Amino acid sequence: MCVCSGAGCVGKPARRTRYGARALNSTKGFTVVELVLVIVILGVMAAVAGPRFFGTTEFSERGFRDELAISLRYAQKVAVASGCPVRVSINAAGYTLNQQLALAGHCDPGDSTYPLPVLLADGQAAAGNAPANVTVGPSVLLHYDPQGRTDLAGDQNIAVGAQSLIIQAASGVVLTP
Repeated sequence: MCVCSGAGCVGKPARRTRYGARALNSTKGFTVVELVLVIVILGVMAAVAGPRFFGTTEFSERGFRDELAISLRYAQKVAVASGCPVRVSINAAGYTLNQQLALAGHCDPGDSTYPLPVLLADGQAAAGNAPANVTVGPSVLLHYDPQGRTDLAGDQNIAVGAQSLIIQAASGVVLTP
C-alpha cells in the first residue's frame, strides 16, 4: 500500500508475511535460547576457573621461594663484602642469616656459634617465616665463605611447596627454575 497525495506516492508498501502480519525490517534482542546458552557457558567457566582465583597457596609458595632466593643471594654478597662467613639456616619454619663475632676488627674464625644476625638496610634481621600453607624442605645449614662459595658437598635443591630453587655448591649461585 502506498500513501498517495497530490505529489505522488510516499513510502514503501509494507511486506506481508505468510500469516498476514507485517514483517519487521530488523530484529532486536536475543532469543531465550541464546540467553540460556550464554548463562550455562558462564556457569561452567566460573565452576572451572573460580577456585583458582580464591586459592592463595600457589602465590604464597612463589612469594616465599623468591624471598628465600633473594635472601640467599644477599647472604652471599654480605659474606663477600664483609670478608666474614655467613651461615644460612633453612628449615620448615623459615630461614635465618647470621655472622661470626668480630675479633680485633676481623671475623673470629674460632666462633662457631654465629650469634650476629645479618641486618638488612632498614636495620632488621634478615630472616623469614614460611607462610602457614607452605612446606619447605629439606632443612639445610650452609655457610658462604668470603669468596661467596658454599660448604655444600653438592648442589642443593630446596622445595618450597611445588616451587623449587637450586643452590650451586661450587659457586653459591642461586637458581630459580
